[in-house]
Amino acid sequence: MQQKSSPIVNSVLMIIPPYSALIPLLRRDNALQVWDFDSGRLIKNVPLQIQNSTDKKVCHLYCAKWAGTDFIACGGSDNNAMRIIEKSSIQTIGTLDGLNRGCYTLDYIEINNVPHVTCASGSNVYFMSLNV
Repeated sequence: MQQKSSPIVNSVLMIIPPYSALIPLLRRDNALQVWDFDSGRLIKNVPLQIQNSTDKKVCHLYCAKWAGTDFIACGGSDNNAMRIIEKSSIQTIGTLDGLNRGCYTLDYIEINNVPHVTCASGSNVYFMSLNV
């Protein structure tokens, strides 16, 4: 077991071989990171700002999950949003924003080969299908 000093880690989700960890951190900069599980080294920081967006509000991440092998789903508070990021380009391909509260949990499932992401915000559950 390895121990690393870091800002507050909200959750660690390890699914994608070769055993990389997707880690949402409760901080303003570099809040979503991909780490190599075996070596303990940082692979990349995943930017959360949408390109060409005028919305400069920072999302404090509470959850993140690999959504299959091609996508990352993440959500948080401040801008109360869930975001879908394409893993290869690290570009945001979908958002669900303006939620009544922060996105504090989410999950991923494939139904008939179509990826779906759900998130909970307040007393509501939201369901997003990815048309890929």
